[in-house]
Amino acid sequence: MSFYPEFDEVLDRLIKKAKKYDSINLSVTDLNGILRTKTIPGDVFHRVVKGEGGIGMYSGTYSIAANSDAFYPEIFLKHYMADGFLIPQDAPPYENHWCAPATAANEKVLEVICDIYWKHDKSQVYNSPRHLTNKLLRQLDEQGLSIYSAMEYEFTVFESDGKTPAWRGVHAYSNIVIRKVALTVSDLKACLKKAGIPVRSVNTEYGPGQLEITIFPKYGITMADDAIMFKHAVMETFLNHNFKATFMSKSDETSSPSSGHYNFSIWNKEKTKNLFYDSEAEDNLSQLARRFISGIITHAKALTGLFDPTVNCYRRLVPHTFAPFTVSWSYEAREAFIRAKNSAENCTYLEVRAPSGSSNPYLVLSGVIAAGLDGIKRNLDIPPFEGDITDCELLPRSLNEALNYLENDEILVESLGEDFVDHYITLKRKLEIAKLEGMDDIEKERQLYMDLI
Repeated sequence: MSFYPEFDEVLDRLIKKAKKYDSINLSVTDLNGILRTKTIPGDVFHRVVKGEGGIGMYSGTYSIAANSDAFYPEIFLKHYMADGFLIPQDAPPYENHWCAPATAANEKVLEVICDIYWKHDKSQVYNSPRHLTNKLLRQLDEQGLSIYSAMEYEFTVFESDGKTPAWRGVHAYSNIVIRKVALTVSDLKACLKKAGIPVRSVNTEYGPGQLEITIFPKYGITMADDAIMFKHAVMETFLNHNFKATFMSKSDETSSPSSGHYNFSIWNKEKTKNLFYDSEAEDNLSQLARRFISGIITHAKALTGLFDPTVNCYRRLVPHTFAPFTVSWSYEAREAFIRAKNSAENCTYLEVRAPSGSSNPYLVLSGVIAAGLDGIKRNLDIPPFEGDITDCELLPRSLNEALNYLENDEILVESLGEDFVDHYITLKRKLEIAKLEGMDDIEKERQLYMDLI
């Protein structure tokens, strides 16, 4: 019997699969959206996870910055910095064809989504972003609702020096320019397809070395699982081809900011009807869609602390960058916080344009659900769209300002959990803001964020 009998069925399935693989990556996603992994050889996987009781994992994994600087919350010190256990979650594993062992040594690698559980009482560590998302998804399910969504990422590609863009100038949607990285992109598409994350579209974007790649939407938490795997596949595949890819909002003074737009619709529990669509409404938007818009707009300033989680992100949220800078919604305006897409039943969805490319998809999904549920609970409604977003309230201009709004948003704090919000804000203030805010030094920001975000 394993450390956590409730997951024995999941473990048994993995043990059968493990025999076909050289390596099993047991991975958790930290608060920064970075995979933290322990790798177990496939031929000893059964012995380690069952015979030895489980895989120990540093329980402070959710208390570290992108560069692995750490702070120690009270609950962590109370348990003497003890290890937790890595427990595989009931989620489809991914075939990893992009990591170094797979590409350099031709190994077969399986990537397994995990979470960390305390040893002393077998409870899930409370500050896990994936744990938080599952909690919010259960609340949505209790309303008879499902969420169907996808992240839409931009990123910047540099030569191996990490400083020279893969191409110069502004060449959006250029098939000529993309030739520079065409073999890399083809390799990436093939790897993602084998992992069950097929690519939907690829194009060059507005800045030097900038690409946008979209993947297909999924229901529930699978969207965030896919997004995390996608980002790591991008970074590792480009490294394999002697390039460096980063999802930093702004990776140098000349770069175009990279976004992580979040596109979603709400469906019935059976996943047969798009509840955002109303053919009788003048703009095809249902009352439920309006509740979600109003909830997100009501909490927009606080949500920015989740959607734009680095000091560097606020170089993007300024006018004339195709990014939002006001608390606003629109049908078409690219600088709105939300765009409502409403052309047909299966094409009616909301595009939340605030998230950065460096956002954590679990926290984006959690924040949207929390705000949307508040819109439903309080029957919030939005004023008619007037078309001028520049007259709306400004979004926070720094990470610290955004965290202040999050900290004081009582509804969001209650929904996300006071312990989680306090932990998240403390991590950001101690390990990022204290080092970077007010310095206006993009090189120091690159040192903190660029390698892993």
